[in-house]
Amino acid sequence: MEKQVVSKKRVADHGEVLTGRREVNAMLDLVKQETERIESRFLEPACGTGNFLTGTELGSNLFS
Repeated sequence: MEKQVVSKKRVADHGEVLTGRREVNAMLDLVKQETERIESRFLEPACGTGNFLTGTELGSNLFS
């Protein structure tokens, strides 16, 4: 299981909670057609580890 909380202090101070790979994949499955189109645009304002971007076709090409 992936760690979703770096520290209780970071949660209290910044509201930082990481989104696990399982949750990312479940959400990306909801928009699967868009994740496979190179023209699609995805906004990940809280970016963190970039899990949403790397789960898209563009991210797969950029980070492989």
